[in-house]
Formats: sequence, structure tokens, C-alpha cells
Amino acid sequence: MVKKFSVGGMSCSACSQGIEKFIGKLDGVKNVSVSLLAKEMTVDFDDGVLSVEKIIAAVEKIGYTAALYGTQNTKEDNPVLKMKRRFFISLIILIPLMYLCMGKMIGLPVPISKINFPIQAFLALIILVINRKFFISGTKAVIHGTANMDTLVSLGAAAAYIYSTVMTILLFVGVADPMHTFYDSSAMVVTLVTLGKWLEEISKRKTGDAIEKLGNLLPKTATVIRNGKEMLLLTTEIINGDIVAVKAGEYVSIDGKVVDGSGGVDKSAITGESMPEEVTVGDFVSSGSILKDGYLHIVAEKVGEETLFSKIIQAVKSAGVSKAPIQKFADRVSGVFVPIVTVLAMLAFTIWIIITGDAYKAFNYGISVLVISCPCALGLATPVAVMAATGRAASEGVLFKNAESLQNACKINLVLLDKTATITMGKPKVTDYINFTGESNEVLFPVISALESKSSHPLAQCVVDYCGKSEKVVENYKYVTGKGIIAEVDGVKYYLGNRELMPNVDISELTNDLNGKTVLYFADDYQLISVLALADYLKDDSRQAIEDLNSKGIKTVMITGDNKSVASRIAEEVGISEYEANVLPQDKYEIVEKYKKQGYYTAMVGDGINDSPALKSSDVGIAMGTGTDIAIDSAEIVIASGSLNGVNKAIEVSSKAFKIIKENLFWAFFYNCMGIPVAGGALSFLGVTLTPAIASALMCVSSLFVVTNAFRVSKRKINTPLESVKPDMRVEIIIDGMMCMHCVSKVKEALGGLSGVINVEVDLENKKATLGIKRSVTDLSLTKAIKEVGFTAERVIRLENDSDCH
Repeated sequence: MVKKFSVGGMSCSACSQGIEKFIGKLDGVKNVSVSLLAKEMTVDFDDGVLSVEKIIAAVEKIGYTAALYGTQNTKEDNPVLKMKRRFFISLIILIPLMYLCMGKMIGLPVPISKINFPIQAFLALIILVINRKFFISGTKAVIHGTANMDTLVSLGAAAAYIYSTVMTILLFVGVADPMHTFYDSSAMVVTLVTLGKWLEEISKRKTGDAIEKLGNLLPKTATVIRNGKEMLLLTTEIINGDIVAVKAGEYVSIDGKVVDGSGGVDKSAITGESMPEEVTVGDFVSSGSILKDGYLHIVAEKVGEETLFSKIIQAVKSAGVSKAPIQKFADRVSGVFVPIVTVLAMLAFTIWIIITGDAYKAFNYGISVLVISCPCALGLATPVAVMAATGRAASEGVLFKNAESLQNACKINLVLLDKTATITMGKPKVTDYINFTGESNEVLFPVISALESKSSHPLAQCVVDYCGKSEKVVENYKYVTGKGIIAEVDGVKYYLGNRELMPNVDISELTNDLNGKTVLYFADDYQLISVLALADYLKDDSRQAIEDLNSKGIKTVMITGDNKSVASRIAEEVGISEYEANVLPQDKYEIVEKYKKQGYYTAMVGDGINDSPALKSSDVGIAMGTGTDIAIDSAEIVIASGSLNGVNKAIEVSSKAFKIIKENLFWAFFYNCMGIPVAGGALSFLGVTLTPAIASALMCVSSLFVVTNAFRVSKRKINTPLESVKPDMRVEIIIDGMMCMHCVSKVKEALGGLSGVINVEVDLENKKATLGIKRSVTDLSLTKAIKEVGFTAERVIRLENDSDCH
């Protein structure tokens, strides 16, 4: 059984390591993982041997609080508020204490020592009691062999207070008259550490802002239509089959299909893409989308935790609390750090007491070593960066399933790409139409559409969409398996299919532009009338995404089950020089293994069931979020939008996160390597010494540094390929022949299918199309695309300096 628990009271990685070690020793525990940042513990245990209650009791036994995840019984509901309160109360008491300790040094009147020291002892004791959590947690940890940061803080503060108390007693019995005590240091250490933990907790929470923002997007209520009546229900009350009404400006709270209405839907929360998408009856809409205009009635197919948006949030949270491989090293160091530091502090005290015989100076150095070396920075170096990076990536539509994939993505130097629905849309369309007769398309298209509307062939709908719906009656319909359709329309016998179906009519050689495409021949008993070429087409940004990968020095290889002719055409269009065609699913796995043996660090990008073996085999599996569940489950990274731009985003986020993790670890190690000797008095001959108060302040600063450094992942803009997909210029095309919205859709589809064309808008009233293009797009390709759908491009006007391009 696997259960997740909320854990309270942890202050450093030594705490989480200690809990892991202690719980891991319990009978029946198979595996345990504790996240300091998320304050969570996941335990895999045998429920026949161990119960949830015993696990919670074991955690509480060593000084922490625990409860099943999702309950509110952690006894630490708002640690930020508690630490804030503790700090300010301690500060108020610390001010008069500091006056009594330091007033004499700056010429202020203070009571005589026999009055002053007892008052200091009382005030310091109040502060220590207020911050007793350090002592309780630190002592329990030592008793159970899991020393932590609280152990060092409590040991340092207690040593300072006990030394001062002894000196005060000796003063009253007349044995000694101490010049200095450590009451101020003992109180200031716990006060400053509380301040640091308070600020640190605030900062840590900010690293998860992207995740929190995602979670707050969905509304708590939704308008549901039941029995013909609209009612406002909590989203938790919606069930599958309910009709949910969504108005302009509202978020979609369920996954389902549109049964009424239409509008522009912004899916940026899911995909990271800001361009709204038009949806209408029959289209699928995911939770987390926002309706920009129009209205929708959606039948709920997935609700609550089953929705795509909920799964995305859960995936991001899981990745944020998982441990990267590099963190394991830091955890091992933290696990032995506290006892080593304790020995070093005792060593510093012993050396100075032998050299100088000055107990005050020896205690000063020993306590400073204890306080300055608390391993907070070391334990936070990796998890804060991981959480910030996974949250940032999620806002860009990239989902890392775990911290290991986040760390490894930056190593990728070879990307293997499935073709269908990864590089291409996976939805064939008519790309070419050639008319060999004098008949107009307005006459021929209704006939072709009428014939195909009777067919159940997968390509039939593509032809109907291209030619438009037809009201013509089809008679004597016959489908010849593997060849095509023979039927009559308006008393004329027609043939629509491949070469083998054609009657004895002259079929001339076709242009090379049709190579690698599926060609349908349309003829009657006397002549070849026309041909239609169908092909899968590139996603708008595939070519640019692959160019960006290549520019990073990453090799790209396409793997497809299609024939060599189709593979060659797609590879040439997208700019891939190396490809594998006629590949079976098991072959994809073997190809991945082949490149791994050549020394490449591989990423497989795919979307289908046939890609899952290769996704599992590759060093990093990347699945398109628009693909099958099996492919998504097999991958470590999911691109929610289905855009290849997401691969570049994943690599860039990984690179920045790993760089920051290394910076944080370097700083944490450097800080301790430099701080401990200085705190121990190594530079005292140069006049450089630290008091326990200064040492505790430096310890807090080091922790805050690694946390705020991690912010750079989420605050610095990712140089995504999306920016490079922006048009180089705007173009206006004056078009002759458009008569209706059907004409508009054909022109928009024809231009939108060209590589390098972005954001096509067609104005029927003014007979023009406005679009963004890359400079590589030629006027000839634009006019040809318009001509092929039956219209004429009269003028192409390039707007080089249009402000919309910027």
C-alpha cells in the first residue's frame, strides 16, 4: 500500500533525511520518500504489518507532526503566521536585552552586574521558551539518532545560556566577576533563525506560485442544465452526462464535447499557447480553458480529479516534490553533516581553551561554528529549483513527471521524432487539385462530394470538406474494395478512386509535386476529369521547432511507418536530413537502442501506441498531450499543446534549472567550507572574528540566497521557439472569386497549410486575406495555393514595416 502524509515541523534536509531513515527502519516499510519543500511523505508499506496510525505515531515520536495527506490535522496549519508571531514577540523582548548587554559599551547607563545579569537571564529565558520548538525537535532528533538543524541551533543557544548562567552563579558566590556573558547571543541566535525560517518559508512558497495559480484558475461553481433548467452547482457536484453552460469570460471546469454553441477558446493555461481556438458543435474542450467569446453547452465526459486540468496540476505537484539524482548526493552529505559539525565545534572550543585559557573566547568560537553551519542551504539547493522549474514549465504547457526528467532533458543531443501527429497534424487534407477539362469547379465539386459522402473510407471526409457539401443524388452506388467508387450522378457514370479503378481513359503522367501523396482520380467513361492529391500536412511550427533544435547542435531523426516516398517529402519540407521509413513499432525501439549505443543521449517524441516501446527505451521519453494515454503514460515529459515547440521549451527549462541547481550547490558547499573555519577563529590573527549572532545571520542569508536564486527559473523569460515563430512581415492578398463563408474557409485552409504562414485572416467583404509569413514564403507559393482552391490572387502586398510584426 502507498500512502501520502503531510509532515510538519521540518526545518532542513537533515530533518527529512532523519524521518526517511527512522520510518524506513519500521517493519513493513518498503520505501519512503520525504519532501522538505512540499512537507510531504510518501510511504510504500505492507498494511498487514504496519498501519497508518503507527506511521503517524512514529513521525510524532521523533518530534514532528503528521497526518494523512489532505486532512487538516498536522497541528501546523499556518507555519508562516506562527513564525512571524514568534519572531516579533522575540524581537520585542530582545531589544531591552540587547540594551542591558551592550549599553555599557556605548556609554549608556545600565544596572550593576548583580542586577543586570539576572534580568538578562530572565529575558533570554523567555525568548528561548517562546522558541522552544528548536529545543524539542533538536533533542528528540538526537535521541532517535537523526540530528538536524534544530539540533545545532538548540545546542548552540543552550551552550551559550548555560555558560552565562554558570558565570552569573559564580558572580554571586564571589568566585568570578565575568566581563561578558552570552545571554544576548543565545536569544539572538534563536530569534534570527526564526526570522530566517519565516522569510525562507515565504520565499519557498513563491517558488510554487505557478502551480498555485494553475490550481486557482478553475471556478468553484458552474452553471449546469438539468431537466431543461439552469442551476448553479459546486463543480464537485457535477457528474458525467451533465450539460455545463459556459459564457464568455468563464473558465471551463470539465472535459467534454460541445453540444450547442460556438466561440473562441483560450487554452493557454493548458498548452501555453496564447492564440484562441475556434470551437463549435462536436469539438472537444478541456477544463482550464477560458471562453473568450460566444457561448458553449458542453456535455461532461470527465469531471473532478479525472479532468485533464486536474491531472496536469497533480503531475506538476508530483514532479515538484520528487528528487533529482543530484539531490541524493546533497541529502547524503546533509545526513552526516550535523555530527561532523558538532565534532568541529567541540574541536574549536578545545583548541581555543588550550591556547588562550579564555573560556569566553572558546565558547564564542564553538557556538559560532554550530550556528553558522546549519545545513539549510544545502538541503534547499535542489528542491526549490525543481519546484520553480516545474511550475514555470507547466505555465508553458510542458509537464515534467519527475525531477529526474527535468535534470536529464538538458543532456539531450539527439531527438527522434515520430511523423504522424507529431511533426504532422495526423489529419490528411486535399493539398492539390488539377482539372483537365473546361468544366468549372462549381460544377465538378458537388459531384465529387456527393460520391464521397456515401463512402466510409477515412479519406472521404477530407474530400467532402474540400469540395463542400452536396445535395446531388447518387444512384447505382458501388464501392470496389481497394480501388474506389463507381456511381451515377445526374445520369452520368463516374469513377473516383485509384489508378486501378479507372476505365480505359488516358491517364497522363502527373507532376512530381504529387509524389509522396495519395492521388484520387475522377473520371467518366470517356476522359480523366481531374485528380485530387491528399496528404498529411505539417503542423504550423514544426519546421521552425526543428530548425531551433538543429541550431542548438541537437541532431534530429524522423521515424515513420509510412513509405519512403511520403517520408522523403515530409523530411524535406520540415528540414530533416535523416529519416527511417517503413518502420514497425518494434523497429522504433531498436532504432532508439542503436543511437544510444553510438553514444547519443536520446529523446523520443511520439504520440501513439506504436511509439510507447521507443518512449520507454529512450533516455527521455516525450509524449504529445494530444496523443494516446499509453504514449503519455510511457513518457517522462508531456507536451500539452502537441506542438514540437514544447521540446525546445523542455530542454531550455531543464538547462536553466540544472544551471541554477549547480550554482546553489556550489554556494552551499562554498559557504560552509569558508564559514566554518572563519567561525572557528581561523582568521582571528587578522582581526576577523564572528559572534554567534553574526554567524546565525549569515546562516539565514545563505538559505535565502539559494531560494531567491531559484526564482530566476520562473521569472526569467524562456527563450521559446514560440517567439521565433512570429511573422517576419504581414501580407495582404486581394482575392477574386470569393462568394460566401465556404469560400472563406477554403482560402483560409489553403493558406494556413503552407509552411511559414502564420495567423491567416480572410475578409469576405473586402475580398482579401491578411496573414503573417516568414521571409522564406514566396508570392508564387501564396498565389498557387489560392489558385488550387479555385480562386485568383490579383495582388500580393508585403507590409515590411507593419507594427503587428513586432
